[in-house]
Amino acid sequence: MIEQIARTSAEQLRSETMTDVEAGLADLHVRQERQHRRSRLAAVAAVVVAVGLGWSARAALPHGDDRGARPIHPAPSNGSFEYPCDVIRVDCLGHRTYEIALNRPVRWQVPSGFHLNFGNGVTPLGVESYGSAGHADAGVMVREQVRASSPTGNRAASGVANDPHAFVDWVASRPFLRAGPVVRTEIDGHRAWQVQATLARGAGPGRAQCSSDARCHPITYVPGALAWGMFGSEAAEFTAFRLPEAGTVVVWSWTFSGDTRDLADLDGVVDGLSWPGR
Repeated sequence: MIEQIARTSAEQLRSETMTDVEAGLADLHVRQERQHRRSRLAAVAAVVVAVGLGWSARAALPHGDDRGARPIHPAPSNGSFEYPCDVIRVDCLGHRTYEIALNRPVRWQVPSGFHLNFGNGVTPLGVESYGSAGHADAGVMVREQVRASSPTGNRAASGVANDPHAFVDWVASRPFLRAGPVVRTEIDGHRAWQVQATLARGAGPGRAQCSSDARCHPITYVPGALAWGMFGSEAAEFTAFRLPEAGTVVVWSWTFSGDTRDLADLDGVVDGLSWPGR
């Protein structure tokens, strides 16, 4: 089922967005987001049997000549979904460890019981995987070159510094969010700032057109791509820090349980992320 969704989305992307690669990637992302969030649990149940978290992905499909980013190590002969080595920009290192070729490569060591599946692709600026945590849809995303988004999602927010601390402070101050305190933390030894949030009561659908039939409140903006935002019963944790070659990096953990306490189910997944030095 997931493969069929990927093939359908890819054909739509090729026919509609050949002249604008970045817009095509973003458009595919939001199409998948709409489609997957409606049928995610059914898709995961059909493909995955996992003890803890069952995973697929809503990351956009890379486009164009990307032969240099193809995986180096082949998939195991048993064809396990735990090893998505046929995905462009993903290199399987063994022992449930993967290196993902973003502009600044990220290594993901997957904890036991976590089913990692990148779905139909990884972009140069982002990777995301989703499945279920407890009884709710959930996921983790890594995105580079992040800026705070304008209310319409088509540009960076004015007056917000291009800085991880400023980004998290901005998230915490959004009137459409019910946010907790901004806290100082670390991720892979890097100084970071973090905040948890849900949509505020009465926030409405948001001003950004995330797809043809869904609107959201945009949060992250990357030049050349559409913003990604929050909607519905989403509870999210944003951890932002700075890396050379990647600018402001945001690790966005989310669950549709509507309760920020359930984000703790994703802590082990986030702890498996690292950015090897060069």
